[in-house]
Amino acid sequence: MEDARISTTTRGLLSQSPGIVLYAVTLAGQLLGSAARALITAVVLDIVGLLTGWSIPINPIALAVAFAPLAVSLLAVICPPLVAPFDGRWWEMSTGGRPPEQDEREAFEHAFSELQDVDPTLRPPRHWFVAEEPTHNAAAYASSLCVNRGLLESSYAAAVIGHEMGHLRSSDAHITSALNLLLIRPMDTPEIRPLWTLPFRGLLWLASGQAVLWLTANTWEMYWRSREFAADEYAARLGQAHNLAQSLTHESLPHERAIRNMRFSRATHPYTKPRIARLQAHRTPPGEHQ
Repeated sequence: MEDARISTTTRGLLSQSPGIVLYAVTLAGQLLGSAARALITAVVLDIVGLLTGWSIPINPIALAVAFAPLAVSLLAVICPPLVAPFDGRWWEMSTGGRPPEQDEREAFEHAFSELQDVDPTLRPPRHWFVAEEPTHNAAAYASSLCVNRGLLESSYAAAVIGHEMGHLRSSDAHITSALNLLLIRPMDTPEIRPLWTLPFRGLLWLASGQAVLWLTANTWEMYWRSREFAADEYAARLGQAHNLAQSLTHESLPHERAIRNMRFSRATHPYTKPRIARLQAHRTPPGEHQ
């Protein structure tokens, strides 16, 4: 039994390693954005100094502006407790989340107790909040869990929360946070025209962090689609294979549409039918929780 659990843990670590490698490549690419931010900051401060006569320490400020986002992002991966609680709270505020009411707490605790019946070592997230949405969905980010109001009113709460715990208990949620922290400001891809402003708009696009994230987006989405299967497997090991398959059948499958070049697309989730098929075929290996 112990060997089987160790084997499962090893497979889990190996399945996440492409994400760590991809993050390292993305972080290295963001050095170009850092250089752009340093240049813009130095020019702006130099102009301010010339106009005001102030003695401004341009280099230290430019370096801080250039590399602070990369440093915070890296901390979110290598030492999540220093960053994740703050980023999770910011996520709640920025998305309009709210603390759960008493009946919602009870519904969450009941759903989580179903998961703990299978794995008594499982602990609920320290921070979770409610999104005022009627749909049966949830999301994981940093060390936080967002649960839609509609999910807590449904019979699928344990299955969907189990799936999201798969993201929280792996590196998925922390890497998502780290990537978001690399982005200074969301920007659209610059249009070619007018040509005379393209260099300036391109420099701002690069400085925002959006350029490198745009260039790596397809590869990231391929990885995230694979992680959805991994989170499904995690929920299945918590005894939620049938319920999660039912949730996908009723909540996602009716809205499924064909996506051109799906394998290389920027779709965040795989097609629903293969997910359902894997869940229906799930068999708990020897030594795992039934």
